[in-house]
Amino acid sequence: MKSGASSRKSRAVRGILIMGTVALLTCLVVSLVLVLILQDTYRKQVSSEFQSQHVAAGNSLNRILNADGEELSRLAVQLLRSERADIPSELEKGREFSSFDELWYVDAELGVLKNGEPQEDLPVELFLTLLMKLEYNESGVYIGITPSALRWPLGQNAMTAVPVGDGAFVFIPLDLEALFATDVFSYQVSLGECLVVTKVGEIIAWSEDSFIVDMGAESLQQAVLDYSDGGRTSKQAWHNYTYDVTRGASGYVTILTRDGYRMQISYCPLRSAQKLYFISCYKDNLLEKRLQPLLFGSVLACSIIIVFMIVALGYVWATAKNTNLTVERLAYEDTVTGGKNLNYFREFAFNVMLQSRETPFVIYRFDIANFRYINESYGHQRADKVLVSCIENFSKRFSEKELCVRMDADQFLALMINDSLLDKRFDEYNNDVNADARGNNIKYPVRFKCGIYPVKKQDHDIDVMIDHANVARKTVGSDSRNLRAVYSEHIVDDMRKVDHIESRQQKALAENEFKVWLQPKWDIYANRITGAEALVRWERADGTVVQPGQFIPVFENNGFIEQLDFYTLEAVCRRMHELIEEGVAPLPVSVNQSRLLLHSPDYVENVEKLIKQYSVPAGAIELEITESVFDNERDEMIGIIRRLKLLGVRLSMDDFGAGYSSLKMLTEVPFDVIKIDGQFFAESARNDKERLILTKIVEMVDSLGMEVVCEGVESEEQVNFLQRIGCRKVQGYYFSRPVSEPDFIRRYYKNGSEN
Repeated sequence: MKSGASSRKSRAVRGILIMGTVALLTCLVVSLVLVLILQDTYRKQVSSEFQSQHVAAGNSLNRILNADGEELSRLAVQLLRSERADIPSELEKGREFSSFDELWYVDAELGVLKNGEPQEDLPVELFLTLLMKLEYNESGVYIGITPSALRWPLGQNAMTAVPVGDGAFVFIPLDLEALFATDVFSYQVSLGECLVVTKVGEIIAWSEDSFIVDMGAESLQQAVLDYSDGGRTSKQAWHNYTYDVTRGASGYVTILTRDGYRMQISYCPLRSAQKLYFISCYKDNLLEKRLQPLLFGSVLACSIIIVFMIVALGYVWATAKNTNLTVERLAYEDTVTGGKNLNYFREFAFNVMLQSRETPFVIYRFDIANFRYINESYGHQRADKVLVSCIENFSKRFSEKELCVRMDADQFLALMINDSLLDKRFDEYNNDVNADARGNNIKYPVRFKCGIYPVKKQDHDIDVMIDHANVARKTVGSDSRNLRAVYSEHIVDDMRKVDHIESRQQKALAENEFKVWLQPKWDIYANRITGAEALVRWERADGTVVQPGQFIPVFENNGFIEQLDFYTLEAVCRRMHELIEEGVAPLPVSVNQSRLLLHSPDYVENVEKLIKQYSVPAGAIELEITESVFDNERDEMIGIIRRLKLLGVRLSMDDFGAGYSSLKMLTEVPFDVIKIDGQFFAESARNDKERLILTKIVEMVDSLGMEVVCEGVESEEQVNFLQRIGCRKVQGYYFSRPVSEPDFIRRYYKNGSEN
């Protein structure tokens, strides 16, 4: 078996080396392709980003120009309302309270004013003549090229002007080049340059270090013709540009330069101005400085990866012979117990059964009953020692042909020889584990829940055998007296029903399908109700009812009974609170509590929270506990019972007489009520000796100051007998079957007691 495994591992190593070599060659090719792809991708990304930033910058420029026009229009309205003699002072105030560095005004009477000061050397008629020829937009604002005769006094190629009545204007020069130096245009300027041109391409304004202006070009068209390679692509690009400009459209074109680079020209109209376009452009030779570090980094990274792969391949090759043991340990060893795992078990069982065909084998799938309690009460470290003990002690009682492994958590799997001594050996093995547990101060008994599958000669699939054993294991409850079950087809049918119930349990709890029913407890001396026992019925949303005998054993087996019992307790407390709020004194109600629930570390604290939350009066809640909870860790359970008593709840020992009850327990545990099991009572009614025993039990319990409740009372004869022996309280079909909570309230609270 080991040689086969080693061979597979050697093949795996060779496979790794081959795959590594292929990956190395692939990496070399990919590295070369990656550089080319990265270069092209970066160019496209910059082109797209440049165009996006161009649109944003154009929108910002439009907003700035519109804002200037609106501010100038407001000033024009103010001037129109002012006396002509006050206009110089209004202009001075307007400049002080505006964003304008210069504010010009002209009319025939006052002449040309700059910031409110007369400019006597400037001809009024020339200003008025040129300004009256300007074209204004819909807002009455002119934003455009400064007439050539005004460029010398204004000092700028663009201006904004607004008429002030007839024959007068207020206007400002536009310093577009100063705008290009602001953060709004920083991205465009960092890669290329910004321009403002007319529709025919005349350059009006430009950013600093404009290579187009530095070439001596007076128009954008001349710059493109001088700079492009003259090829078809560049000519088509310029044609597209001129076509878009005539339509007032936005976009970008790319021309090829004489030195082999690309130049992208992005353009958009200035909506606030007349016949002006905002242009930004860049040459991709500027990208080389940015791209080179990226390309170098990519090549370096690929080189490092290649070197690393070479080293890794060498390491794998050099250490291949030493890895077999490590691989085998990882594949076949359980890290918690140090024993073997499920993978090893499959190979071991297959080989052993193949070599010993005439030997009868059996597969045990087992776990530790209530192992969660050991984990929570004693800690994971000591709980793990129990798991280790399960593996170590197995080899002491079983032969080399037999094996036990841990699957996961507290789940174990064993292959054993099915002889006449098997049960004895397994019991001794269980005793050994318990001895180790006690040595670690674990008082809780280690009990194995076992599913058993006897291997047949025709069986070959190990996994199927394991599954069969697991199916049998699932039928064993943690509190069952018989903790072993043998696989059969009948079990399979039962498991399907169990699976159906388990698949619905959580949803049923969330959707309140579990209903509380109440069975009255009767005082047969006073002939009146004295309390009730809370029972659970499962009423599905479709109206069907699942009988308790179908789901309660399943929940006790899988541990869901813990949630259900506490759900029932809370429901009873909630209903009592509602009755008290309505001014009704609630009858005492008893609620069953499973042993799993009592073993929960925070059980008492949770009960206390419920009592306080719903303001339950003392003595209104009675917790029914079976005597089996004292089978394990008796002292701790007695401590829990005493803590519950301090909360003001009543305590009842349920099913007294069903097993072999310890009479000494009645003096050790502070119970308020002893419930006589219905079966024990039925036998007592037919047998003189049993009647005598029951009579003495009632007398003894009564003398200890406890109440006695007899369950299962179904006839008048039984009632008369119980009256004679001094049993006051009973419960059974003779007085009432369990009824739904609404019926119980209607019958016993709203209509009075029923005789």
